[in-house]
Amino acid sequence: MDDTTPALNPARAELLQMFALDAKIVRGTGFSLYDEDDREYLDFLSQYGALPFGHNPPRLWDALNAAQTEQLPSLVQPLIPVEAEKLAQRLADITPGDLSITTFANSGAETVEAAIKLARIRTGRTGILSTHNGFHGKTLGALSATGKPVYQKGFNAPAPGFDYVEYGNLDALRERLDAAWAGTAAFIVEPIQGEGGVICPPDG
Repeated sequence: MDDTTPALNPARAELLQMFALDAKIVRGTGFSLYDEDDREYLDFLSQYGALPFGHNPPRLWDALNAAQTEQLPSLVQPLIPVEAEKLAQRLADITPGDLSITTFANSGAETVEAAIKLARIRTGRTGILSTHNGFHGKTLGALSATGKPVYQKGFNAPAPGFDYVEYGNLDALRERLDAAWAGTAAFIVEPIQGEGGVICPPDG
């Protein structure tokens, strides 16, 4: 690798350059991003929903700074995580129904992995059904649920137990579930296929 080749995902860097999306972003505040020439970009993406409060929201930084001042521990794996338990209880209190157990995750893909494991252990079944052209992440289980061969190529995905049905085709879904219900642990679907092209399901 020479000095001009980026060490972080060279293929993505090449793609960004091709589409003139290779601005070097150095600062973000609210819903604005700024490049090294201080040119402003409006961020309508919310970074795929990861930043719903915008970039560097003062309220979150105040909380982080307070945690630093109080020297709250951020990782106590073999001990009781007091702050995480408070958050889990708060989520249980404000969530409809009888939510009583919370699993925290770092990303959408990690959340999908947890959901796959939960569905399989809860049902005793292994089959995971999703849709063609859907996107659920790039870890192995999430990648296997992602119905796009372009992402799966070279990774021996999908893993065993994953299958797909046409998006928005309720009859095809019913037929597949009727035929394979005994082995199906879960059906995972995007309400609107985002990465697949912002595809909405048909009415009904």
